[in-house]
Amino acid sequence: MKEYSVIEDDVKLGKNVSIWNFVNLYGCEIGDNTKIGSFVEIRRDVKIGKNCKIEAFVFIPEGVTIEDEVFIGPHVCFTNDKYPRATTSDGKLKTSNDWEKSEIIIKKGVSIGAYTTILPGVTIGEYAMIGAGSVVTKDIPPHKLALGIPAKILGDVTDFKKIKNLKNDKNDTISKTNFYR
Repeated sequence: MKEYSVIEDDVKLGKNVSIWNFVNLYGCEIGDNTKIGSFVEIRRDVKIGKNCKIEAFVFIPEGVTIEDEVFIGPHVCFTNDKYPRATTSDGKLKTSNDWEKSEIIIKKGVSIGAYTTILPGVTIGEYAMIGAGSVVTKDIPPHKLALGIPAKILGDVTDFKKIKNLKNDKNDTISKTNFYR
């Protein structure tokens, strides 16, 4: 464990978990060989699988399950409240009893690009890829490439390196060379 990290007694760490500086872990489970970058906060009841890589500045609140072999890029933010408010209808500051958490499930092998926001109630299917800066508002099926605001499915992920069937907003097939322009 690195300096200035807070790891509560109820955190369950697997074997060979790597934790960098300024990490806050509260009541979560982290699987074997997972790497947690600096400035990450993981809240209670979060479950993270084996062989995951969570980059710096990621926020993971209650209600998130991350399966094995998942990559989460820097500054990814998961949200678990569909109707966030600071106060109740009578003006009192909200407590943990005043909201309903919505779960988020990230399936095996998913890759999530930097600065992506995942909204409540979403499931991202096995080996899907989410492009950097996306806002995921609905479920993404397995083996799909999705990106944008809101994230839209733009292609298929056939293995770790191959992406095919790229489509633009008009559903026209596009080449990979024009994809990032």
